[in-house]
Order: sequence, then C-alpha cells, then structure tokens
Amino acid sequence: MNGYVKFQTPEGEPIVINIDRVNVVRRYRGGDDACAVNFEKGNFVVVAGSLDVVMRALAEG
Repeated sequence: MNGYVKFQTPEGEPIVINIDRVNVVRRYRGGDDACAVNFEKGNFVVVAGSLDVVMRALAEG
C-alpha cells in the first residue's frame, strides 16, 4: 500500500491514511497517547500513538 499508512484509533479500530493528503499532525487534547492528523480541507482523524511514533510512520510510508 504505497502512500498509505495503517494506524488505529484510540478505541482500537483500524484506519488507513493517505500520506499525500496530510497537512498537519498535532497532539490531541494534551495527551501523549493520541494525535490528530489534519487533511486538506480542515478535516481530521484521531489516531493512537505519540507524536514521534505517528510522524515516523508517516515519514516511512
């Protein structure tokens, strides 16, 4: 799946993100266990993982 990275939501459900559409990644609500991944039109999804883990996964994808 070139250009896509698999993550999980904080509830444990799988989610696949197209890295070409990502604009911003930030911590979600002050915790270190979830990140918000923002897309082109201001939409975002919350994924489980620290900021370092999520950014590393996106960079490797």
